[in-house]
Amino acid sequence: MRARFLAAAAILLICLSAVVFHLSTTYDDYSRYNVQWNGTSAFFSHLEEQRAQTITDPADLINYDDALLLVIAPEGPPGPERIRAYNNFLARNNTLVLCDDAGEVAGLLAALPTTVSILPGTVSSVEREYTTTAAVRGYPVGNHTLVEGVSTVLFNRPMALEGGTPLLQTPLLSWIDEDRNGRINGEETVGRYQLGVTEEIGGGELVVIGDPGIFLNSMTGLGEGNQQFIENILTLHPVVLVDEGWSRTTAAGPFTGAILWVKEYPLSQIGVAALFIGGAVYFFRKRIRR
Repeated sequence: MRARFLAAAAILLICLSAVVFHLSTTYDDYSRYNVQWNGTSAFFSHLEEQRAQTITDPADLINYDDALLLVIAPEGPPGPERIRAYNNFLARNNTLVLCDDAGEVAGLLAALPTTVSILPGTVSSVEREYTTTAAVRGYPVGNHTLVEGVSTVLFNRPMALEGGTPLLQTPLLSWIDEDRNGRINGEETVGRYQLGVTEEIGGGELVVIGDPGIFLNSMTGLGEGNQQFIENILTLHPVVLVDEGWSRTTAAGPFTGAILWVKEYPLSQIGVAALFIGGAVYFFRKRIRR
């Protein structure tokens, strides 16, 4: 009887673990909690190893000098408080790195004293990887520290940039695929397009990259170029900050969100622990009475 009980308990535990793992996994694009190809879990694990710091409130940026702030896949308008905080951050010898492929940073760029802007549409190229027009190579331009040791960077559905000083650009036979049909037609023009640019603002530096896809689980390991480019970003300043208050990387499913909420509030942790202990005591008391 005891052996049957232990076997049933083990099977129940395995099933419960499988259910918990399934519920705690999200499939949202760019989510740090997404372990699939379209998540950024691997990159954020690397950030934890590098002791990078996360912020959610832009007002906290006032405490940093000689730092790099990384914004991956921003979502929604930045808001006046964030714009002011970023502007002041740049004025204190810091670097702001914006990685966007949805045009969300357009409002921010328009409010900052910069010449950089994002062009609508997705860049395609005759020189592509994996037989898909979405995989476009960017080649280093100039001798900036960010592209040191980088041969090429593979992008996933990037947007083209104007203004600033080029860091990465497409091959000559490239175009902005406005209708996303993978072919050159209409008024689409073949040429070189900037996929990464930089510009000095105040005492700091603005870096804009037309694709946050370089941080995806499926992209970070594609060739040494992507890895080296990311490492160059993370080592540009002594302190690396990641903005999670304006980013799709924080997207989480309901179960994961509940776990994060419990971790954030100590009283809720005590309540959950008491609930489990109470349930265990009740279960074993019933077993003893039998």
